[in-house]
Amino acid sequence: MENNFEIRQFRKDDLERVNGFFDSLTGDGRVFFNRNDGSRNAALKFFSEDDPKVIRWMMLDEDKMIGYVFLWSVDKSVVWLGIALADGYKGKGLGANLLNHAKEWAIENGKGAIMLTTHIANLRAQSLYERVGYERLGIHNSGEIMYILRW
Repeated sequence: MENNFEIRQFRKDDLERVNGFFDSLTGDGRVFFNRNDGSRNAALKFFSEDDPKVIRWMMLDEDKMIGYVFLWSVDKSVVWLGIALADGYKGKGLGANLLNHAKEWAIENGKGAIMLTTHIANLRAQSLYERVGYERLGIHNSGEIMYILRW
């Protein structure tokens, strides 16, 4: 697999790519990232509303969406992060690339921390978050594990 991956913001002509990405998720991907189509529905809001508090990027392998990361400004200094990577692209450092991309944007835009939650059974994601410096805070009221990254 060639490493010609591009990270860019969602565009209005990306609807088919976004739906294709969520359609491609299987097994753990559906359980961890898209329960009841919640993540798909949140991503699709981009195409129907312009929310200045949310910024969304996708990772492309040529023209195929293979991952995404979003930041939602919950207040002036903290953003909430969501991330997903397609099956077959995990374990290659691409999740860390997406996390770093989001962190760089947050720092450049005067944020002081990123928060996220992850499914309690998503051990691969937990390992990644801790490896790149996220601190485990405990269990969120959703039942997921809550993390924070401060700088």
